[in-house]
Amino acid sequence: MARNENPPFGRGETYFSGVGATTTDPSAGIVGKEWVFEDVNPGTRAVRSNKSVKCRAVRNVSGISILPRRIAAFKNAADTNGIEVDGYTTTVAARGYLIDEYLPAAGCVNNDICWIVVEGPAEGLTDIASVDTINIGDKLVALTAVTSQATTAGRVDLLDLTGATSPLANQVLHYIGHALSAKTSANTAATILIDVGHW
Repeated sequence: MARNENPPFGRGETYFSGVGATTTDPSAGIVGKEWVFEDVNPGTRAVRSNKSVKCRAVRNVSGISILPRRIAAFKNAADTNGIEVDGYTTTVAARGYLIDEYLPAAGCVNNDICWIVVEGPAEGLTDIASVDTINIGDKLVALTAVTSQATTAGRVDLLDLTGATSPLANQVLHYIGHALSAKTSANTAATILIDVGHW
């Protein structure tokens, strides 16, 4: 979280409100920070659940407006991975997070900053074609698409573990996080830094 200060903009909003978005301004200190919101519709104030929603501020560098309820793909660069998005996910189970469902229909314009949901309830879009039945509790992943700007890009699909034995399925589903520090085979009983539950 961002040290308990108030968020720089609300859910359903963007940092620049779609006007004059630029990468050369003090907003650079915002991207990558996370804030926790109540699961409340910012327009109607209707409470959806009693859970919290953790959101991360990310910059859209895709060249297009990114739309709500899609899965954003991170820009694959060492200094911007996890803080800049360059379109929607295109491969099955690709890494990404849902874009704030409360954004207006026009979405987040290029270079503007919006929220992605990293933890908690969030709405996503299913395939535009026929969809498998999705039941409560089913695990979901990103759907495949031709390009990051295709109409099927950034949508959700059922997780498919066909052919995975129980040990493999457990390895895939029950990871605890990602390593933030390295170790060699000689570093036995060593401490390692882990980003718990994050991509």
